[in-house]
Order: sequence, then structure tokens, then C-alpha cells
Amino acid sequence: MRCFTHYTSKIAIFSIWACFLFSCNKKEKGILSHEPTVEVRYQDGRAMLFRHGEPYFIKGAGGSEHLDKVAAYGGNSIRTWSIHDAERILDEAHALGLTVTLGLEVGRPAWGENFNYWKFWEVNKKIEELIPVIEKFKDHPALLMWGVGNELELKGGGKRFLIYYIINQIGKMIKEKDTNHPTMTAVPVPPLRNRIGSFRYIMPHIDILGYNAFERINSMYDKIYGKKAWNKAYMVTEWGPTGHWEITDTEWGAPKELSMEGKVNLMKKNWTKMHEDSVYFLGSYAFYWGFKYEITHTWFSMFSEEGYESEQVHFLQYAWSGKKPENQAPKITHLSIDPGDKNDNVYLKAGEIYSAKVFAHDPEMDSLTYRWELRQEEYKFYETGIFQHNMDYYLLDESLKSIEFIAPKEEGDYRLFVFVFDGQGNFTAQNIPFYVFKN
Repeated sequence: MRCFTHYTSKIAIFSIWACFLFSCNKKEKGILSHEPTVEVRYQDGRAMLFRHGEPYFIKGAGGSEHLDKVAAYGGNSIRTWSIHDAERILDEAHALGLTVTLGLEVGRPAWGENFNYWKFWEVNKKIEELIPVIEKFKDHPALLMWGVGNELELKGGGKRFLIYYIINQIGKMIKEKDTNHPTMTAVPVPPLRNRIGSFRYIMPHIDILGYNAFERINSMYDKIYGKKAWNKAYMVTEWGPTGHWEITDTEWGAPKELSMEGKVNLMKKNWTKMHEDSVYFLGSYAFYWGFKYEITHTWFSMFSEEGYESEQVHFLQYAWSGKKPENQAPKITHLSIDPGDKNDNVYLKAGEIYSAKVFAHDPEMDSLTYRWELRQEEYKFYETGIFQHNMDYYLLDESLKSIEFIAPKEEGDYRLFVFVFDGQGNFTAQNIPFYVFKN
């Protein structure tokens, strides 16, 4: 079986390489004269995205909520991770003058929990199932490009080499059905040595590489430029605050979420860093434009559950358009659980009463209101609809800047959240993880 696998891999490499060379030769001979609606062009050593013959630099957001605000604040594109509600999203985006990088969900969960990429007959069947999707949306005027999967190497099913080969096969199918839009696949930034660069020739039918880069934006560039690097067009498909997988944990393993100030400062730094590259960089999609549960419901959410705007939204508005908001979001300067101001590793006794306080201010001196929540730590955030509920029955008062609460009776890890609203459609939030133990 090992020999067969090795032999199959060699055939796959040879087939891809032959296909790549043939495509290049056709272009050199001028056989391909069709001018796509959207395409990547290489001019004077630079990569540029063109749409309807005009340069198009992506100023985008990841998500499908509040599309009107993307347009109003100077953005021009959104990114999705699947075709869920795609028709509505594309139509709404078009009406607002936005484009869409439409995600095709590849691998788990859509392809099955135990999907094996070595079963080529099953892979081919799944690729065939995507054809009606391509044919349905390929002529939509809002479509910018196809996003083939998202971080597939993290989802299992096969070795990286094999997974990128399958991504290329999907890209090949797309190009056979749609000659007007580029293909893209999104990958995480590897923490160590380059694992992507040598795969450039494994994915000749992928036009653009998307990096989901949070804390590791600085680490992208040796994967893009260099002898064995990608050396083609790329964009940053996810960026924002530091990810929960790359930040310091408490002693019991709960990731410490950045303050809003910390998130915005990191976004400012990374925005500047990204735009220093004028060679292969095509733009970016900030993460996450909307309300999302992932570890916490504040970690990546740029909007509150009610739709109020955070300082992150206002930063993007300024970055995209050069215009500041008419009314700024409130700011938290300090949050603590008393007694004491130590908030790195907070241990509380079950059933005891504690106090918490927040110090916040508003740039326009707007009157502030507060909401507190107490929740167990999230562990199954990746399972749709499974989230810890607000244990508000432990809060003795949840509307003041200083409150008292009862430590839960069950031992374990929890978080105390505070939300601050200015009455002008803006909010800010912060939380403290703590651990409850029994006597």
C-alpha cells in the first residue's frame, strides 16, 4: 500500500506539472485571448487585481452582517466561508456596490467527519457536487473570486501535500466552468519553517494565496518571498486581534483576551505593516465583521449582539476612507475583581460574594450604561449553537459600574464580562477569566 501511495503521488505531481507547463505555453503563444471580468495581472514585477479592466485593491471585511456599513465606511468587499445564504449575500452586496469572495466549504464538516482525501473516487464525487454551485453564481455581478476551502490542513483527512493537490483539482474544475474569476485558498501562517512555498507548483490552478494572519503577520513574508516561497499574488484573508491559540493563558489554561485598546493598537500596527508591501499584496479582509462566538462572544466580534459598533469598526472606517466617526465608542481603562487588582490568575471561593468594578469614559462625555455577564469558559465554540449561557442569577446587580456577584457553586473556570454603551450606537467590552474552587 505504501508503494502504491508513493507511485500515485508521483503521478499526481507529474500531471500537475504537465498541466501547468501547457497552460503557460498557451498563454505565451497568445491562444488565451479572453479578458476575464476579474483577473490577476503581473506588471513590472508587481501583482495587481483588475476588475472590469480597472485596478481593484481589496478593502474588505470577513462576514455577511452589516454590509451597508462596509459600503458606508469605505470598504469594497466581503468574504464568506461557505455558500450559506449566498444568493441573498451576493444580491445585497451588489446593491451596495460591494464585491464578494465567495467561500466554498471543502473538507469537514461539509465533506463528512471522517473524510479521507486518499479516496480519490470520493474526492471526485465531492468536486462534481460543487459544479452546480459554480454554474449558479459564476455570472453574478458581485462575485470577485472563489475561496476554495479554509485552512484545510488543520481539518485532517490527509497530508498537506495531498490536501493542496485536491485544492488544485477543485481550482481546475472552477477554471473549466468559470473563466472570469480567480481562485483563492486560505491557509494559516506556519509558525516554523516554510510549508507552503514549495507547493506553488502543486497548485497552478490557484491564483491567489490567502493568509489567515493574526499575531503572525510579520511571519508571512518569508513564506511569500524567497527561493522556495509562493512568489505570487496574495492577500490577508483574516486579521484582527491576537488569536486565542497564540496568546498567553492563565494558570488553568484559559486564554487572556486583549482589551479593546490592545486589539485596536494591534490592528493599527498590522494595517501599517501589510500596506508596506506593494509587490504581491492585493488587499485584506478584517475578521470579524459582525457578532461571533469563538472562545468568547467578544474576542473577534466587532459588533455587539445588538449591532452596536466597537472602536475596531471605527478604526477600519478611518483606514478605509480616511474619515473618523461622528461619535466615538467609549473606552475602558480598568476592570478588576476585588479584593485586590491582580487579574492575571484570579481564584475565587465557591459561594462567596465578591465585587467587581470598571472604569470607563466616553470621548464625547456621553452618558454610559453598563451590562455585566457571568459565563462558564467556552470549550465547544466550534460546534454551532453550543454556547455557555449567561449565569445572571449570580449577579446581584448587573447595571452599575460597580457590582457584587456570587462565585458559582460548581468548581471550574468562568469569565466575568462587562459591556459599556454610550447611547449613540457604540459599545466597548472587556472580561476577566477566573477559577472557582471549593473549600
